[in-house]
Amino acid sequence: MGQTAQRHSLVWLDPDLDPAQYTAVPEYVPFAREWIAQGLPLVVARQPKQQATGVPHIALGLTLPPPATRQRISLSVPTEAILRQSGPLELARSLPHAPLWQDAIQRILDLSTAAAVTPCVYGSLMWQTVSSYNYLTDASDLDLLFVCDDVSDMQLLVDSLAACEESGPRLDGEILSPSGWGAAWREVAAAGNAGGSRRVLAKSSHGVGLITLDDFLGRKGV
Repeated sequence: MGQTAQRHSLVWLDPDLDPAQYTAVPEYVPFAREWIAQGLPLVVARQPKQQATGVPHIALGLTLPPPATRQRISLSVPTEAILRQSGPLELARSLPHAPLWQDAIQRILDLSTAAAVTPCVYGSLMWQTVSSYNYLTDASDLDLLFVCDDVSDMQLLVDSLAACEESGPRLDGEILSPSGWGAAWREVAAAGNAGGSRRVLAKSSHGVGLITLDDFLGRKGV
């Protein structure tokens, strides 16, 4: 793998990889081993600063299905163990896997088209889509990642999301701006309505920072 994949991207690992060597949570190793052996993907996490070991590693995550709610396996594996990778899972691919959310997802797809953004999904619905496990529960949120570029109408996106949530599941997730920063869409909405410096708590591939809304919108480099 060349450059570090962005957060929420998916990677598939060599099935011969032994996860016991790359995680600090040994009790979940059997599940991780079975998951990788089935050819199922893991998700790219925020990357720590690389240690001077001579072998590049990548931080990955895997969330266990219910009843182990919110139990997450973190691994730091050699990049040479990656067989292939893709970007974040597009929301449209998850539509058949969420029968109770069909109308809500279709509205989000439509508003994303209007705002010129690419809607992706992570969290429970993403894991359910890529695996044979049941991740969705009555308490599940719909975790979304909206990938924006220079022609995206981010204000229209935020306004539409607020209206869309009035019926359907709770919408959680981030807007990934052209600047490379990602921030919770609710925080972007709040900053847009605030006076003063209008700052948002944002994440990049390698860090977290409190930045101005102008920076988030890409008017300055990351």
